[in-house]
Amino acid sequence: MLKRVAMVTLLLVLVGLLSVNKVQAQSIHLWAIEATANSEYSNSRWSAAQMVGAPDTYPRYGDIDTAWTTAYMNTTDNVWADLQYAEAIIVEKIEIYETYNPGAITKVELIDEAGSSYEVWRGDAWIAPKQSRILRISNTRVETPIKRVRLYLDCSKIPGYNEIDAVGITGRRPTQITYTAPTSSSYDNPLTELDALLTRLEGAIKLATENKSANPAFLRDLESILWKLQSISNELYEELGTPISEWGEY
Repeated sequence: MLKRVAMVTLLLVLVGLLSVNKVQAQSIHLWAIEATANSEYSNSRWSAAQMVGAPDTYPRYGDIDTAWTTAYMNTTDNVWADLQYAEAIIVEKIEIYETYNPGAITKVELIDEAGSSYEVWRGDAWIAPKQSRILRISNTRVETPIKRVRLYLDCSKIPGYNEIDAVGITGRRPTQITYTAPTSSSYDNPLTELDALLTRLEGAIKLATENKSANPAFLRDLESILWKLQSISNELYEELGTPISEWGEY
């Protein structure tokens, strides 16, 4: 009997460790709440602040003062713009709205809350078609929560002013994993508590799968562990002479 109690206790600890409480891990889209640059046409029209918020120039094309541009055209290859967002997320996609003479962007970096930077894209400046466009960049390497994006431009290669209307980021909020310790009732009626915990874990996996809020490989591992725990639980019920739990099809 002591061996059986030890097995149940171990199962409760394992399930407790695997009970995942996802905190707002759904996909989220953010626009910049602050923007600065090392060059801007003025502190109002065509200023860096024009990149704050959702696009208000795109899809129009032309020299329009609701987008940011540099103080002078075609004069430097060392221009940068820095965008800040309301919260730190794990960035999956960056969208840059270029609305006049696109093609000057040469590098994009993600910057975390500690100030560390991560290059996610690099390319050569090239003369693109004279129309508004959205430069979309995917991030598959950086899993650190990011609150800033920095753009680098080579304005010497693209004739005329190079204007950017907005920069959006899409990603997911970081998840938190918490441990739920067994209560005293866990030991009074361990198999009942085990049932409840396994049901809770099953629901958490389903929710995370539906919302695409966790790494698919991680969810597959959890699903496999859940099946094994359910099998062991049923064996314990048989040994103790209690009817087997009726698990729903997963």
